[in-house]
Parts: sequence; structure tokens; C-alpha cells
Amino acid sequence: MSWIKRKIASLLVITLSCVLGLILFESGLRLVNSGDIWFKTKEANILRDFQFTYDISKLYQYDLLSVNYVRNEYGLRDACDSTDEIDILTIGGSTTDQRYVPFDSTYQSILEERLIAQIDDFGCVSNAGVDGHSTWGHIFSFEHWFPLIPELKPKFIVLYVGINDANFLRLGAPKPRVDINNRQRLQGFLENFEVFQALLPIYRLLQQSIVHGSAVYETHEPHPYDEDDYEVNVMSERTVALSEQNTNVFQSRMRILLEKISALGAIPICVTQPHRYVMEKSGEIYGVPNVLGQGFTNVLGEGLNGIDYDYSIRQLNNVMFELCGENTLDLYSHTFLSSHFYDGAHTTAMGSKEIGERLADFILARFF
Repeated sequence: MSWIKRKIASLLVITLSCVLGLILFESGLRLVNSGDIWFKTKEANILRDFQFTYDISKLYQYDLLSVNYVRNEYGLRDACDSTDEIDILTIGGSTTDQRYVPFDSTYQSILEERLIAQIDDFGCVSNAGVDGHSTWGHIFSFEHWFPLIPELKPKFIVLYVGINDANFLRLGAPKPRVDINNRQRLQGFLENFEVFQALLPIYRLLQQSIVHGSAVYETHEPHPYDEDDYEVNVMSERTVALSEQNTNVFQSRMRILLEKISALGAIPICVTQPHRYVMEKSGEIYGVPNVLGQGFTNVLGEGLNGIDYDYSIRQLNNVMFELCGENTLDLYSHTFLSSHFYDGAHTTAMGSKEIGERLADFILARFF
């Protein structure tokens, strides 16, 4: 056998051995986890007993350079002593998760501080926001996550939704997460394997180290908009039809969520979400050419812009006004500053504090 053939044969043996080892390791992990009642929650990117330090020095300006991000044994982000103390549970996607906002500056912490100061027997506020979740994921949470949390009986459930659901690319995609670009598709595929889940903390550390130079934070990037970015003022002719279809399915999912909240004996509080994809110039509304989301991709699809996105989310807001009535806080119409956002939708620490203050004002005035 020639030298080249021997090398190829050795390489094949090593490769097959590695593949066989991974298969056996994966099978072993699946066997061990088969009795884990939390096993299914991994499908929805719900992290438990998780801690990671995120560098935010290049994401936005703040006194701190990093965020110590912690999820407890139940997958919640809070400072509650026990789950039976949770009076308010907040549900949403990455704008509720606030992975890159210091815990004390999250809108949940600001809300809790205000309510404890003014309500003698108030318990605590818990954050069940999950990066990437839309109303598909929230329904999944009610069916597969929240029933696993002992003594979870919140008095109020805040639905901070709309930003992810306004995305036309999610139409007909009933799954908790959405893979937008190739990097996310690969990660989503790998997360189906127990081996990858076991190595996830190492993966996150390497990922942040590799992309740190370009200030990419997993799937979030700093992208503040200035006046020159708003260039278009014409809506696509496809938007009305796409939005109608999207709004109908969103309405169905919202009804399901409200039914599940009622079944828990909680009061729903619906909150419309602000964004930075449109602005008024000289009395006219202009939008950014591309609604850049995770991975700097257009979250609506080719040929659709900020005007289209704004139309989509306003239709969803109308659904919340209709279904939630007086229990709706309209933050979409609230005046925010550019410093409140580090991209088109995600808030800085200052922005999260502003949301917390407005939510506290609303709850105190409406219910107490």
C-alpha cells in the first residue's frame, strides 16, 4: 500500500472512530436525560442554572463594561427568594430578556423597586423573557415550561410582545425560535444534540471571544440609527396582504395566551413595543431601507423596509388594544430617546429603566 493510501486509511479510521465516539456519547447523554422533565424546554432555548458574563463595552455606553447574566434553576431571571413570591411574571422575547442590560437596570428590577416602595405586601417581579421568542414560543412556555415551576401563581402576567411577531418571515413557522441567518441555523441545528448542550458554555465563551473585535454579541449588534438612515417613505404593495395574514394568526395566538393566563388566575397586562425603524421628517414618516435584525439581515424579507415593518406592528398593536382593552400600556406611542436603544428594537440600560418606570406608573394607576 502506498504512503498516500496508508495516510488516507489512517485518516478514515480516525474520522470513523471520532464519529462513533460522538454517537455513543450522544446516545449516553440522551439515555441519561430521558427521565429529565425539563428535557423538552431545551427546544425553546430556555436556559436553567445558567450564568455568563457578557462584555457590553462596544455595544453601548454605560458605567459598567459587562453584564453578569444569570438564569436560576427554573430558567427565570429574578431576585425572588421563592417562586410563590412572584406577583408579576413578564413574558416576551429578547427585549424582555434584556441579556445585555445589567440586572438592576432591567425594567423588571425598576418595576419591582417601585412597587415594593408603594405596596406593603408586594412580592417580586420575575423575568421569563427568552431571546428569540414570539407568541409561538410564549404558548410553548405555558404548555411545557411554566407547569414545571412549583407554586407559580402570579397575580399579573405582562405580555411585552409584537417586535418578533411583526416579522413576516415567521409566517407559518410554528416553533419557539426563528433561525434568521446561516450562523443561527447552524446553532439551532447543533442545539438538537446533547453533546452541544453540554459544551454550550464553552461555545458561548469562544463565540464572544472570536467576534468581540467586530462588536457582535451573539445575535445582537450595535446599530444606532441617525436621521440620514431614514430614506424611504413608500410602503410595499405586498405589505397589506402579508400583514393581514400575519395579524390574523397573531390574533389567534394572543387569544390562546389570554386563555392560558386566565386559567392561571392571573391578570394580563399587554404592552405595545417601541422601535426605531421609522421617524418623522418634515411632517412625513420615513423608514430605514432594511429592518436590520439578528445577524444584520432584513427581518421582513427582500424589498421590505421600515415603513412596512411599522405598518405590520401597528396592526398587531390594534389586536392587543382589542383583546386586552384597558389593560394595555401603549409604549409604541411613548417618546423615547435615541440613547434608549442600541439598535432598532433593543434597549440600553437607560431605555430599560424608562420602560420600567412607565410600566410602574401604569400598574400603580390602573390596579392600585
